[in-house]
Amino acid sequence: MTLIIVLFLAGAAVALSAPAVAVFDRRAGWPLSLLFIAGAVLLWRELPTLSGGGAITYQAVWAKDFLGPGLDVSFAVRGDALSIFFALLALVIGAVVFVYSASYLHNKSGNLTFYLFMSGFTLAVLLLVLADDVVVLFIAWELVSIGSFLLIARSGSGGEAGSMRTLILTFTGGLTLLAALMIMATQAGTTSLTGILHSDFWAEKPWMVTSLGVLIAISAFTKSAQFPFHFWLPEAMAAATPVSAFLHAAAVVKAGIYVLLRFSTVFYANQVWHVLLITVGMGTAVMASLFAIQKTDLKKLTAYSTVSHLGWIVATIGVGTPFALAAAVIHTLAHALFKSSLFMLIGVIDHQAGSRDVRRLGVLWNKLPFTFTAVTIGALSMAAVPPMMGFISKEGMLEAFTQAPISNGAVVVLLIAAAVGAVFTFTYSARLVTGAFFDGPRDMSGVKEAPVSLWLPAALPGLVSLPLAFTVSVLDTPVEEVVFAINGSQPHVHLALWHGITTPALISAGVLVAGVIGVIIRRRIYATLDPLELFPMTGNEALQRFIGLCARWGKACANMADSYSPSRHLLYPLLVILGWGYWMLLGTGVDGVLLAPRVTGIDQPIDVLPLVIVVVSVAALVRARSRLNAVVLLGTAGVGVTLQILALGAPDVALTQFLVEILIVVIMMMVIRQQPAEFHVTSARRQTYAASLALAVGGITFAAVWALVGRHERSEIALWYLNNAPDISGGDNVVNTILVEFRALDTMGELSVLGMAGVVIAAVVHSIPKHPFQRGTHPIPLIDPESNSLPMRQLSTYLVPVLAILSFLIFMRGHQSPGGGFIAALVAGGAIMFGYLKQGTDKPIVGHNTPFVLTGAGVVIAVADGFWGMAQGGSFLYALHGHALGQHWSSSMVFDIGVFMAVLGMLTLAINALGGYLRPGNDKPLHKHRQGGAQNTGATMTGETNRQALSAAETQAGMVPDEPDGRHSATAVAVKERTGDGSGNRHPNPGDPPQQPPAHDTDTTGGKEN
Repeated sequence: MTLIIVLFLAGAAVALSAPAVAVFDRRAGWPLSLLFIAGAVLLWRELPTLSGGGAITYQAVWAKDFLGPGLDVSFAVRGDALSIFFALLALVIGAVVFVYSASYLHNKSGNLTFYLFMSGFTLAVLLLVLADDVVVLFIAWELVSIGSFLLIARSGSGGEAGSMRTLILTFTGGLTLLAALMIMATQAGTTSLTGILHSDFWAEKPWMVTSLGVLIAISAFTKSAQFPFHFWLPEAMAAATPVSAFLHAAAVVKAGIYVLLRFSTVFYANQVWHVLLITVGMGTAVMASLFAIQKTDLKKLTAYSTVSHLGWIVATIGVGTPFALAAAVIHTLAHALFKSSLFMLIGVIDHQAGSRDVRRLGVLWNKLPFTFTAVTIGALSMAAVPPMMGFISKEGMLEAFTQAPISNGAVVVLLIAAAVGAVFTFTYSARLVTGAFFDGPRDMSGVKEAPVSLWLPAALPGLVSLPLAFTVSVLDTPVEEVVFAINGSQPHVHLALWHGITTPALISAGVLVAGVIGVIIRRRIYATLDPLELFPMTGNEALQRFIGLCARWGKACANMADSYSPSRHLLYPLLVILGWGYWMLLGTGVDGVLLAPRVTGIDQPIDVLPLVIVVVSVAALVRARSRLNAVVLLGTAGVGVTLQILALGAPDVALTQFLVEILIVVIMMMVIRQQPAEFHVTSARRQTYAASLALAVGGITFAAVWALVGRHERSEIALWYLNNAPDISGGDNVVNTILVEFRALDTMGELSVLGMAGVVIAAVVHSIPKHPFQRGTHPIPLIDPESNSLPMRQLSTYLVPVLAILSFLIFMRGHQSPGGGFIAALVAGGAIMFGYLKQGTDKPIVGHNTPFVLTGAGVVIAVADGFWGMAQGGSFLYALHGHALGQHWSSSMVFDIGVFMAVLGMLTLAINALGGYLRPGNDKPLHKHRQGGAQNTGATMTGETNRQALSAAETQAGMVPDEPDGRHSATAVAVKERTGDGSGNRHPNPGDPPQQPPAHDTDTTGGKEN
């Protein structure tokens, strides 16, 4: 349970962020860091159990039989030496960054989002490195991407572009990781990460190893900022300094390193893996180090140095030998220490001097003595100067390069590139120190040393590098255990400052000499390199060009169907049907049998009735001029389809279809109120063309359906459900049990889609700009709204309670007979629809937030039922069964309640959004203004005054006959609202001069006229 407790502590940090900030504000980092330290202590105590390849584990079935019988997806976490190493790194560095943030941040400056996102991000990183199921691994991977996006984006407009680039590139890596993990899971027959890494298919299918290795490498490159994905990391420097110190030194970028180390055990013998990682890694290291020398912003300089050092680690992992993996682990530790320290210390310089640009700084070494000392120690470790920890790790990587599984000539080239990269590393490390403390032109006389609470946490990780270098042998055994956890081999690590005169020692000596010379002539080097354009375009420009290319390609594809003409949309389905049908017929014709015989008993005489209804309805629909008639006929055609479904023996589906048709007709009527009453007249030539295309598509589709459908018996899975579902679920309604038990996870996904569809409807409707009334619309129900709705009100008085009771009964019987939460919600939605239709006004049927609450609560209830099933039955959404009061009960009823609420929320949102009518230029529903006017004058609008108002509005709007029979088109109707004293005023049309509203039209409800 240790791992669960650690994850719980990280989750507690997320939950407690809000109250901690409310009490401590910026100093909330102190109590929150204690949670991280507690987690680190718990993991530290487990280290003895990790020796010899040991691990601590926890597993709970998440989706039972996901890949087949006995093949489950589990919430599985596993802490071996590699996982614990990265988890400790995240927790310890995270705790230090939180303590630093308590002094670095300002009070009342959005600290809640900082601590909330940072805590959530830490939880995601822990879940990633501890995951032992590839589904959990992928979810955590994506959460890390989202967390980094949020932390960068919260910095304001300056971080908007960088956060989007980060999201695009890291999500690209997520797609390649998803592809690789799914292939691995299907080939291994399990989603267990440990099971996949020990599967036999790696040896049985070596041709697949290369493809999977490339996919994993690309995924890691996006996270670890390797070429060509390197440019997102420097752009992410818009984030706050504590964010950079954590994300880009010990978290996001290390996620890619972790994945490479974890999967290196299965790619160790693959030459493509070696060449790809060594080439990309060392190329990135040299390139980024040169970029770093050119930077005058200390934070960006450090960012490019991060990219460079990650390249060193990637190249070392690419070597693949046990010693190389040990060297990569050591440098991962060393880099996390000195880089997190340097990021925070740069924040101290910026905090005290007001800038981090070397061109705007001055001599600071005597003003910030402690900061200067700490930066110098960190920079020496980064430059691999003895006796720093960075020197030991770099020596190990150089030694590993000499063992690279490539040709001798390639090894020489690799060592030369490493030497050049090391010289560049020394140079930019020197620029960091000299630029920040010696070479600046500005007067820094007013600058004072930062408080201890600010510079000490920042200096602490880097300062650890110095004593650790002299006692580095204590890391021998832990590093060996980490490597053993990776590939089961013992590298026999012996870490020390001096190993004698070796090739790495000679290279290091040459680098130190060249570096010192570079410091002496640094001004000449900077003057030469700073204005130099090393590439024809930057990474950002390349990404923008790629996005532009994709946009042009997408537009070209969209243009094929980007038309209001239905014929354009029918053409391509016609071609697809023709091609598919020809291929199918050709495929079956090879054996001399054109078509399989139709299944007997499918065609019945009763099928003629729905066919006639559909054909007649569609024929009338084609001839309809009125939009209202077209909607009604469309619903009639839907009724015909419903009858056909019922005739085929699917009452549950038929009932659902029938209710949906009814509700859709009413909702479509709400939409067409905003459109002209009739369709515009098209030319005879156009009608002929459309009719020909429609007949062709319809005829070919009919032929294809007749030829290809109904010629096979029920599938095996359908027969299994029919034979086994009643016994397993205790319910005779197989359709319902599939929805709420066997395929409940699919249904839960559909609930989320329903909720998002409702949000989209609301967003689209509210995004429509305010404007005067358009053609064919009226501001109020014609003639007399109150009298018009009287019959409906009388009917609803009796019908709505009946529908409510019917909805309850249908819900309760759903497990045994046609019904369930979805159908019950549709019936309840019908009752609400009647309530809307009986109104004489367009006021919302429920409160503005009610639909969102209903939908959200439905999804939450469904998820809660899933966790209940996992806790009691061992699998997410596992259905629990029992008997009470002489009845069989199932926990799936709770899930069905969630379905009911989500569907009802969607329907009420559609009615609210599409059924209401907003007064042009004002966000208030029209009935409010009518009520407001009546309140001001003490009068009530009667049917007669409504008729007068409508007539006056039409006259003022200049309505003219627009059809031969004199029917009005209601062009730009502007409502003249009548008040008690008989006066009124007109809404201005576009172009009218502004008018001062009369005093009696003032809104008395607290609003303001626009």
